[in-house]
Amino acid sequence: MVKVTRHPDGIQEVMQVSVQVLLEGEIMGDVFRTGDNKTVVATDTCKNTVYCLGKMHDFTAIEEFGAIICKHFLAEYPEFVNRVSVEIKKDRWERITNKSSTGRLGPHKHAFLRLGPNHPFAHVQGEKRYRSNDVPKISIQAGFTDLEIMKTTMSGFTGFHRDRFTSLPEVKDRLVGTSVKAVWSYSADRVRTLTGKDYANVHKIAEEACIDEFAGPSDRGVYSESVQQTLYAMGKAAIQRTGGAIAQITLEMPNIHNLPFDLTKYGFPADPPGVSPTIFYPIDEPHGMIKATVHAGAADKRAGFRARL
Repeated sequence: MVKVTRHPDGIQEVMQVSVQVLLEGEIMGDVFRTGDNKTVVATDTCKNTVYCLGKMHDFTAIEEFGAIICKHFLAEYPEFVNRVSVEIKKDRWERITNKSSTGRLGPHKHAFLRLGPNHPFAHVQGEKRYRSNDVPKISIQAGFTDLEIMKTTMSGFTGFHRDRFTSLPEVKDRLVGTSVKAVWSYSADRVRTLTGKDYANVHKIAEEACIDEFAGPSDRGVYSESVQQTLYAMGKAAIQRTGGAIAQITLEMPNIHNLPFDLTKYGFPADPPGVSPTIFYPIDEPHGMIKATVHAGAADKRAGFRARL
């Protein structure tokens, strides 16, 4: 779905999303057992409902839209839908900045540039409460995926466990690259008060925190002893900078390798000791998948965080 918001001053906004809706219910199993279709909400109905809800409601965050969809299906089919799971992926359209007709540089009113492959997403689940006067229970997770980042120095991997099957050499200076997927849960005491603008800010701040911790200061960087250490620093920074909105964050970071290419066989001298190579070749497989969950807690009294590996 692409939704365009047109403001009176001529400024326009665009949101493009891909939406998956899954409906669950105990008596919906009859269609599988007996072929009785009376509790089946057709795919066509779900598709049209998403478009119509997009028209009927104002929202600025995918978390908001997911909650709107969940509440609609639970209210529309109370007899047989008990749970709704909505997954939303948002494409990234950034407003173009260029010169106006008078030569002044500024944001364009209605033209956008598509970014990628990185994109935000949200998982929203609505569950019916069994007392008729209760509002549905809504739970929300969100994050981003395919954030591709690399640095060409200030990373090493030494002192790791070795045994008779280990052939990997230790290295104090290497290229390190990854494609980050982050999934966070919002704090239960904050999610009830978050607005669409708040959700958008959490996405922005969490992503920027991860990038900053990976890269370090622009003039000197930050040394990484391992992808694991860097992952933890990124997750911790995301929680801290979002001011308690995030209860925990899970990061997946494959160690995407760029290996030095051996140029000596083509007549080039070997790099002197202590001099890092300059020509590498990227490989997709095999690679390590580094994953951990970092959450605000009291397990580590000094840092206030712990990692679940």
